[in-house]
Amino acid sequence: MNTNDTRATAFGFGQRKSWVFFAWWYPSIIGFSGAVYALLALIVGQDPGLGTSMMILGAALATSGWVLTLKPRFTRKHPKPASDIPRVDQGIRITPGIIWTVLGGAAILMVLLLLSVPEAASPESLPVLGLLMAWPAGVSAGLAYTRWLMINSGRLYADWSNRG
Repeated sequence: MNTNDTRATAFGFGQRKSWVFFAWWYPSIIGFSGAVYALLALIVGQDPGLGTSMMILGAALATSGWVLTLKPRFTRKHPKPASDIPRVDQGIRITPGIIWTVLGGAAILMVLLLLSVPEAASPESLPVLGLLMAWPAGVSAGLAYTRWLMINSGRLYADWSNRG
């Protein structure tokens, strides 16, 4: 741990905010994917049951995550300083590449699926294809927000510290 790095506490604050965010965001991706599935199923005249079940599960898990993070969400306790500043810096640098890899990989897999499985291009497959694209979009949005938290952790920590 580099205790001389003045960013350690700010990064620790960003990591705490990131953990609180992860607790509800990633389960909500299940619900979001389910909503995409249900909407597309209704559009093509299919049963939206799977999507509805996913929405309920995602909402329940996201709510649980939100409730389980009440203490760190509203604490006035100063954060534990980040212990590995070079790793945080690396995460900030490489996250855009990870996001593009996730989105590009999903798009490539979707194209391969559409080209190799003739039934995949039928309207009946639209709900599943939508679900498969909603997942990486949600994960990528979460990664982008986490990166933003870490980049802006100094300002966010200062604002938090100056609150009364």
